[in-house]
Amino acid sequence: MEEIKGELKRSDLYEVTAQSGAGFQDCWGWEMAASFGDVTAEVKGVRQNVGMIDISSHGAIRVGGKEAIQFLQGLVTNDVKSLAQGQGMQAAFLTGHGKVKAFCYILRMGDEFLIINDPQTHEKVFTYVFPFSYAGDFKPEDVSNECKIIAVQGPKSYMVMKEVCFEPVPELNEYGWIETIIAGHRVLVVKHSRTGELGFDILASQSSLQDIWDFLALKGKFHSILPFGMAALEILRIEAGIPVYGADITETNMMLEAALDNAVSLTKGCYTGQEAVAMATYRGHVSKRFAGLWFDNDAPIKVSDKIFKGEKEIGFISSAVYSPVLGKRIALSCLKYGYFAANTLVEIKSDDKMYQAEVVNLPFVNNNH
Repeated sequence: MEEIKGELKRSDLYEVTAQSGAGFQDCWGWEMAASFGDVTAEVKGVRQNVGMIDISSHGAIRVGGKEAIQFLQGLVTNDVKSLAQGQGMQAAFLTGHGKVKAFCYILRMGDEFLIINDPQTHEKVFTYVFPFSYAGDFKPEDVSNECKIIAVQGPKSYMVMKEVCFEPVPELNEYGWIETIIAGHRVLVVKHSRTGELGFDILASQSSLQDIWDFLALKGKFHSILPFGMAALEILRIEAGIPVYGADITETNMMLEAALDNAVSLTKGCYTGQEAVAMATYRGHVSKRFAGLWFDNDAPIKVSDKIFKGEKEIGFISSAVYSPVLGKRIALSCLKYGYFAANTLVEIKSDDKMYQAEVVNLPFVNNNH
């Protein structure tokens, strides 16, 4: 297990997950459960049945005020104005040049909005958004302690949610949500796949997390629910071709390079970075694009290894794991234009040796429905 150094924030589920046998790792400044002893079993458990994971390190911002729609519409890539109550969407914050500041998802809650951020970008987003409150009736508030997340993922996740939720769980579109009660606590349940499987985020107060975790374990036992950690989540999300900000996509990347087409509206009008997105869409093409690769199992590929086509360097490995589902090593990268088509053969340079790889359409695995 990776040694944890420095002062880290600690999840409110640290004790209960430690008692269940979790080892821990530094995850974007948080001490989070890495695994519960058998990462491969955790991955297969999520793919075949259902798993639950503590991701309470995520952040949340509530945005209110009479001009909340107007301000958010001008700040993010997607069309928040089109959201109805009970709906949500993926979006991103961009620089003026169309580079990615952060990914998020946004829920419409009456006249307010809830922005859910990754732990590595939450402070950056809040610092970026807050100054706009001085320009009008736009009020951002950090409500992370009210919106801690436990995620339930896997083909049997809907059955588990029916067991634990006080009200019936309706059919929801991705990022659709309901308010309900779990283990006596008021929560939001958001349909959200983090693994390529059917999945849900449970947004709950900090003080209710352990009750909800224990209730999920109890009620989900019939469906073979198991806890899984960040190591398994890393494999699952790479198999599903889901980029992570700060690893696969950074502020050096244009939004369209991330291949998150559902996070971008091409019809909503002006927002920060919109001109660069429009130019790449209508007047040309992106210079590189998020793609998958796979290669021989014995290839010692690692993050930052360079990718070549002939003598030309065309990218580098941003994430790499062994997939127990596919039985081979897989990786993610942003590849230069002309080389990200499926079946393109490339080479990876690792420790001064060259290894052949093949470009693959993403996702590698996707059973979400």
